[in-house]
Amino acid sequence: MKALVFDLDGTLVDTKYDMLDAGNLVFESQGWTTRLEGFSGLQTAIQGGKAILRYGLKEEGISFNEKLLKDYYQLYLNNYATVLDKNSVNYDGVVATLENLQMMGVKLGLCTNKPEKHARELLKRLGLIDFFKTSFIGSDTVGVAKPDPKPLLEAIYRLDKRPYQVFFVGDTNTDAKAAKNANVDFIFCEYGHGSVYKLAKGESATIKIETFKDLINIYKDKP
Repeated sequence: MKALVFDLDGTLVDTKYDMLDAGNLVFESQGWTTRLEGFSGLQTAIQGGKAILRYGLKEEGISFNEKLLKDYYQLYLNNYATVLDKNSVNYDGVVATLENLQMMGVKLGLCTNKPEKHARELLKRLGLIDFFKTSFIGSDTVGVAKPDPKPLLEAIYRLDKRPYQVFFVGDTNTDAKAAKNANVDFIFCEYGHGSVYKLAKGESATIKIETFKDLINIYKDKP
């Protein structure tokens, strides 16, 4: 039976508003007039902290290198920690579906581009942490992030599986590329951030799901 490794943002949890707020807190703390607002603001926010910071720095006309971006990213993480679960919610059916999958004997892992510390704390607060005791990989767990295949391969290794024995479930082009780079079948979440904000279509996906609960159908009547 194939295991499942999950992305976090836009797959398990709708985190967009808290990422947007964290970005605006950084902008405000620096005295910048730029703000993330509306559809375009959320479109930027769902791409993560560094994308948010690149947007803000460019809008303010501030030249930057990777070192400066790294410094600002720490500031972003500090602000994100203050709003971590203020507006973030599990997608419909996540807890019940994960429970059902476990009862069916499906092994579950996590591979996110959130730093592991923040990801663990968020999933603890939202009641998901215990589903991923064996395999939990953040952006800093193995020193590189998706779409590099290393974090996904490590998540698979910790489940005692091989790439062909796993589906990777995600919502963005980064997730799709990570799956391709790791030679793993990809399940695309049409309800997630990537599709809703017109950034991904899941062209390379083996399976597309409209709701999280659709995952159960993959395992029905399977030995």
